[in-house]
Amino acid sequence: MIRSVEDMVQERNAPEAPAGVAGGRSLTEIEGAYCLFPVRREPGTTFFCAAAVEPENWAGGGQRSRYCAFHRDYFSGCESVAEEKAA
Repeated sequence: MIRSVEDMVQERNAPEAPAGVAGGRSLTEIEGAYCLFPVRREPGTTFFCAAAVEPENWAGGGQRSRYCAFHRDYFSGCESVAEEKAA
């Protein structure tokens, strides 16, 4: 079974970034280089962190490049889904 980022966040109770928007913003409310790390869901809508993302990370296209520094650091210490399944 493949899990989405939202599923992983839900199971880990991921923290909101201090620089993010409390409760998050929907994708329709975000324009520009803002963190697209999902912080909560309501039926039909996912809310994202919306903290500013550094231009060099946003444009980089690397893994987690659409996440703010806080959420990139958060995920750096998490096991991959494959590692969790093996445990």
